[in-house]
Amino acid sequence: MVPYTSSMTVALGFNAADFARRPEGFGFLVPKKERRRLVACTWVGTKFSYRVPEDKIVARCFLTASDEPDDAIAAMVTAELQEIAGVTARPRFTRIARWPRSMAQYSVGHAQRIEELEARVGGIPGLHLAGNAYSGIGIPDCIRMGRLAAQKILAG
Repeated sequence: MVPYTSSMTVALGFNAADFARRPEGFGFLVPKKERRRLVACTWVGTKFSYRVPEDKIVARCFLTASDEPDDAIAAMVTAELQEIAGVTARPRFTRIARWPRSMAQYSVGHAQRIEELEARVGGIPGLHLAGNAYSGIGIPDCIRMGRLAAQKILAG
């Protein structure tokens, strides 16, 4: 069995005019040893320019889920963005999404267990595996696995 943790995303929207200069790069990762609540942050408009108007900046922050109220989470994320990335602007909007039991946690030996599982499943006609418990936790990974399973089903 693959254990899962819960996660959340916090999107903060800013007016670009409130920044001395636009953030550089696609975002950042925060090492565990920093003991921060933020795990990572993406500057959405830099990564996907078509998603954010030129006069706005959106930070999409990732963290481990919490039962804290939304206003406390938003304040904490804003404070950590100030400390880590030097953001001094106040967000114009905040959107919080909670994702219960969404992040597969691969433990030591995961690859070998999946190889064994796939060998066993291979002997059961019509049964195919896809999902973030197997070989990739991201949406593109799940799409890849789903397509592969669909191709196997169609090949019959």
